[in-house]
Amino acid sequence: MNQKVIPASLWAYSGQDRVGTLYPTNPLSFEYAAEWIAGAARKPLHPRIAVAPGRLTMPEVHAFFENLLPEGDQRKHLGVRHQATSVFGLLAMVGGDTAGALVLLPEGEQPGDPVYQDLNWEQVKALLNADATSIRKRKAIEAAAFGLPEPRISVSGAQFKLLLVVSPEGMPKRPMGSSPSTHILKPDMVRHDIPVFVTAVNETMVMRAAKICGLPTANAFYQPVTKACLVERYDRVVRADGGLDRLWQADFCQLLGKPSDTKYEHDGGPSFKDCYDLLGDSVQPAADRRHLLRWLFFNLYVGNHDSHAKNLAMLAAGDGLRLAPFYDLMSTRVYSGLGPRFAFSLGGESEPGKMSADHVLELARSLGVAPRYLTKIAGEMADQVDPAITMSANEIDPFLDPNQQVLSERLVRLIRKNVRQMRKRLLDHD
Repeated sequence: MNQKVIPASLWAYSGQDRVGTLYPTNPLSFEYAAEWIAGAARKPLHPRIAVAPGRLTMPEVHAFFENLLPEGDQRKHLGVRHQATSVFGLLAMVGGDTAGALVLLPEGEQPGDPVYQDLNWEQVKALLNADATSIRKRKAIEAAAFGLPEPRISVSGAQFKLLLVVSPEGMPKRPMGSSPSTHILKPDMVRHDIPVFVTAVNETMVMRAAKICGLPTANAFYQPVTKACLVERYDRVVRADGGLDRLWQADFCQLLGKPSDTKYEHDGGPSFKDCYDLLGDSVQPAADRRHLLRWLFFNLYVGNHDSHAKNLAMLAAGDGLRLAPFYDLMSTRVYSGLGPRFAFSLGGESEPGKMSADHVLELARSLGVAPRYLTKIAGEMADQVDPAITMSANEIDPFLDPNQQVLSERLVRLIRKNVRQMRKRLLDHD
């Protein structure tokens, strides 16, 4: 889209197959392609948008596509850069590589062969920064990319991210046009109104601690040259020939028909029970619901108060859906300027300092699970988180500078203290 013209409609593809057409109505509307309806592998956008002829205008359609875009300041920055503010206009500019399987192209276009620009990590670092040296390097990178299609990529979330392909040898490539990526690079958040710092170390430590605890979690590594958290995408699969396949996925806001700005329970977003019940669509609901319960207590113990519904997703798995690996895990409690309220309420209480064993029992009642089962999960997670965060810190500390090590040590102390406090509140009965 070198001419930066917003088309009259967008064609949605899964691989080389056209799924249908997205129209710039308000709210967005979608029409499945006749060949998709007639095809043997006709699958819906998600379970609540059934494959059928004609224009579909239900709220789930708008929510599904709107949630592919970044949120907050990142969406505003995209709007300024591309001179587009509508959801459709932004998708027209950056809908080439999004979360999940769909590729959005201007009407009449078909997916082309993937194109990548070879880089090194110092060049990637330049793409992340805006200092004078980085700007000069960035101009050289763009000059070397002359003649290649401009990247059309979008990943949801409120944080700036860079999509990359990382080779088995560990070298980065920049996806151009609508080419698929394998990794998401997440540098430190920069906020001028809230004192957040070294968030890449924070996220890497907490993500790795979750994996040590046995939670199904996306692979995350600390990338020392860029000082960023490098997350391997679980919705991309490398074929035997080296090519990439996109896997279908949708976050819980998409699946529950909620826009991205309604992701917190207290603000009208999905409740924890909504998320728990949604896993009835899983081909292994009992296992996935147990994972979700363990995730809930893990977030309480590490102080991740931003564990909302958009940080949960379902992934295509064989002939059905499974809970996707967990992602976007970090301790927000370590930053005093961020909200103290937990993203979900626990038995009607959303302030962690006021949660008690009675709230755990009320949560068990609302979910229809045995109280003893839920308290057992809460106790097991408390036992696991304490040593896991220490082990995670020991893994990452050799790559950190002194200032980053201060955050690492502070995070370990805070989480270990929080585990003790939360265990007493949640598991001690009068």
